[in-house]
Amino acid sequence: MNKLAAYIEAKSEMESLKKRLEALESDESLKQTLKFQTELEKLMDKFGVSRDDVLKMWGKKSDAKSASDKRRGTRPLKTYKNPKTGETVKTRGGNHKTLNAWREEYGKDAVDSWLVK
Repeated sequence: MNKLAAYIEAKSEMESLKKRLEALESDESLKQTLKFQTELEKLMDKFGVSRDDVLKMWGKKSDAKSASDKRRGTRPLKTYKNPKTGETVKTRGGNHKTLNAWREEYGKDAVDSWLVK
């Protein structure tokens, strides 16, 4: 019975999506946007220009780079090795649980000297 219920539900969702798609396809502004996109892609192919090149022409950055450029960048991975226990901790920030415990037990200067180059 589970498969039958899943089938009926999926069929209902498919009908709903078909109606939504038909409504979108009849929207005049969507038609214009799709036409513009098609014409732009033809023009880019004609002149051998990529999407990133077009964005650079207009002073914009591509999506892949813009998210990472907004941040200050990733911190370098630091590895600390406790000479007393042999335990190793890899972290990009200073607020690591084990690292903080070591700092409380052995002192900040001592733990900082355990940084592996």
